[in-house]
Amino acid sequence: MDRRTSRRDFLKTAGGVAAGLGLASVITVVPARATPAEMQEAIRKVVGGARISPGKVKLDLPPLIENGNAVPLTVTVESPMTEAQHVRVVHVFTEKNPQPNVASFHLGPRAGRAKVATRIRLADSQNVVAICELSDGSIIRRFVCTYNGTEVFSADLHPAIAANPFIVFSTIAIESGTLMFQWTGDNGFSVTESATISVD
Repeated sequence: MDRRTSRRDFLKTAGGVAAGLGLASVITVVPARATPAEMQEAIRKVVGGARISPGKVKLDLPPLIENGNAVPLTVTVESPMTEAQHVRVVHVFTEKNPQPNVASFHLGPRAGRAKVATRIRLADSQNVVAICELSDGSIIRRFVCTYNGTEVFSADLHPAIAANPFIVFSTIAIESGTLMFQWTGDNGFSVTESATISVD
């Protein structure tokens, strides 16, 4: 887990093929199979329970297109693109294509600009959604592992540790139970995961 980008915040923008201009597109390609509900489900799988905030994301699409197989698309995000605060991933979704997931573009602070340009397929006049995952500078300060409520291992993490720390430890399971893993850090960050172990 990246200790500098562990708490996920998302920015979102959505627009039609006309990029918010209210113009219809003329596209004659194969019928679509995905639905708006499937697009929302695809977004949910990426975002999970993280907060999504509108704004700071600009999605540019042409108002009219002749070829639905190669539609130019540009996503631009307002971001300082510093180590502490930058766009980590730009996700693009559509609601009527055979698959709602279009692409995920990964960025780092050295990209300098939070801008991605590509060409996508569009099966009809439809909504295109861009969601950007941000790094907010949250740093993990402590990791704790417990087994059936008893602490097995813990670590206090300081700035000199790697941005993606790799920690190995062991435990002895003499009874079935649950391993709990908890990471806590700045800005109220807290994540808990669990794993069940069965002992015969």
